[in-house]
This record gives sequence, C-alpha cells and structure tokens, in this order.
Amino acid sequence: MIEDFKQITIVGLGLIGGSFAKALKKNNFKGKVCGIDSDLEVIKAAINLGVINQKFDEFSDILSKTDLMILALPIGLYDEFFMKYAKDINANCIITDVGSVKSKVHKIIDKHLNEGQVFIGGHPMIGSEKSGFSVAKAHLFENAYYFVTAKDKEPQAISVIESLVEFIGAKAIIIEPDLHDFVVARTSHLPHINAVLMLNLLGDSDASMINYVGGGFRDTTRIASSEPELWRDILFNNQEDMVMAIDDYVAQLNGLKTILETNNHDKLLNLLQNAKQLRKKIPKHLTDTMGMNPVLYIDMQDQIGMIANATSLLAKNNINISDIEIVHARENIPGVLKIGFYSREDWVQAKKLIDTSFYINQNYLAISNGIEMEKGE
Repeated sequence: MIEDFKQITIVGLGLIGGSFAKALKKNNFKGKVCGIDSDLEVIKAAINLGVINQKFDEFSDILSKTDLMILALPIGLYDEFFMKYAKDINANCIITDVGSVKSKVHKIIDKHLNEGQVFIGGHPMIGSEKSGFSVAKAHLFENAYYFVTAKDKEPQAISVIESLVEFIGAKAIIIEPDLHDFVVARTSHLPHINAVLMLNLLGDSDASMINYVGGGFRDTTRIASSEPELWRDILFNNQEDMVMAIDDYVAQLNGLKTILETNNHDKLLNLLQNAKQLRKKIPKHLTDTMGMNPVLYIDMQDQIGMIANATSLLAKNNINISDIEIVHARENIPGVLKIGFYSREDWVQAKKLIDTSFYINQNYLAISNGIEMEKGE
C-alpha cells in the first residue's frame, strides 16, 4: 500500500498539490516526496518548508524514479504534460489526479500510458476561492469526501489510491467516471454556472443594484468568486454532461415561466413544497444544514480535543450555539468545523474570541473571515 512507495511525485504545487505534499509530510510518509511546478520559486518554497525532498529541478530525473504520481494541474494541461514527459515516467508508475472531471481525463491519460502503467482518477471534494501554494494546508483533506474512479477493473491500483486517500485523512468513494461527471454536473458545476449567471444578470440590469443584495443572494453567488480560468477548464471538459444539465435546467425555468404566465397558484405551491421536501432529504453531513442562523466556519486539524477546546471557549463566555457540524463536502468551504449561533451578536462575540484565542490559534485552529451566512435577510 502507500507505505510501499519509495517516491511520490506531485505535478503542480498549487492549493491542492501543495496541500497534498504537506499532508504526506504531516502524516509521516516514509518515502521521498517530490514536486514539479512551472514556477521554480514555488519549488524552492516547498523545499525550504521541508514538504518536498528534492534538491534539483530536473523533472525527467524525478519522473523516472516515481512510483506514484499525482497530477494537480489544470485539466487543460494534462495532454501537454504527457506529450512532453510521458517517455520519462517510470514504467511501473501508478498515476492519479485531482481534477473535477473524470471521463475526459481517463481518455486523455489512457492514450499516453505505457504497458505497466495504470491510471486511477481522483477528485477530492475540497476547494477554496483562494489558490496557490501559499494557502496550501496539511489538513485540507481531513474528513473530506474523495471520489476515486477507474474505467477498467484494477482492484490492486484502486486499493493503492484508497490507501493514499485514507493516509491524508479523506474518505474514499469509488464511482464510475461517467456517473461521476453526471453527478458533479448537477451538484457542483451547474450551481456554479447559476451563481455566475445571477451575477451577470444583476450587472446587466443595473450595476448599482449590487449595493442592495441581501444575504440570500450573497450565499447563492459566493462560489462565483472562484478562479475563472479554472472553471472555464472544468466546464469545457465536462461539456456533454453540462449541456444536458443546462437543458434540464432550462426546461425547469420554462416550466416555472409558464406557471407564472398562467397564474397557476397550485402548481407554483406544489413546486415550492416539493423543493422544500427534497432539501430536507439532503444528508446532513454533506452540506449546510444549520437553518437560518449565522454560522462560522473554522479551519482546524483533526486532533483530539480541538472541537472541545473551541466549544469550551464559547461556553466559558456564555455564548450559546444553535448547532455544530463537521463538513465533509468541502468544495469552496473554508473550514471543516461549522458552528451556528442564535444571533448575530453571539456570532460577532464568538468570532472575536476565536480570532484572538492564543491556545486555539497555536493549535492550528483559525477562523474563516470570509463567510457569514444569514439566510433570514
């Protein structure tokens, strides 16, 4: 399993690739961790932090000694990378990636594989509006869901990637590539497009309207803050499933339009009630389930006593919490611990306490400053 590998190489040391390197070191991977990145300053920073072991930047030499390679590049660069370096990759290398699309990725990489090499797709359900090695975190994967895909049955290689996922603290979910893309088109990619279009619609109407948006609009459109180039890459590489999802969404919108035009109050009420009931069925460990109250996301390592330390700090200062949740689906979510409060006043006081707590911050617990959800606005 993972402990059998002598060298793991990460191609791309951005947020996810850099976090992978830091997670391997944090969890005491015994082999060598190497990094490849187009920015040599990033490689130097990773070497200085001790998260990669190499003392050189000869990428072909690194790849020839690699047992397990993790691609953390934009999907649009996969083909270019393999055309340049395929000949240098260890003949028995297991290759995986962290891209948000899987069917096309399997087709791209499979055509470059040599006999003895195996590709197993990967997609950690994590992310942030921030990017780059400087914001990479060793605990980014902790308790997060991590899709693992394989076209052909490669049980041994799948077990290796499962072992890797568990080693960094994530939870592996085995899924077919086509099903993965169908699911994420509707649960991740379409919501992103919806946020983008809502903002563009607002801007097209009257730019000054942006000054008057409420909490619901902010929450719904927050994910549009992610890197545009990254999302252009994702959407075009999941083009077929996205077009089908958009067609289905347009049909829903046209149906709603007809309901309004015909003053069909009963159908509109049924539509709203059905959505409410479906919302209740979303597993509570997958998403925001805390209702209408303000919440804080707290970025923390999975260490014994850390949740107790945070909640004890609040209790000692007479702050009541309305709910608490460990977040597993962490795409564009800035922390693993989510705490809800009964009032904005409690939220403000709690944020100040956690921001200034020496003990908590010294133990790698830090408050997210970017997200506040007040759905009652």
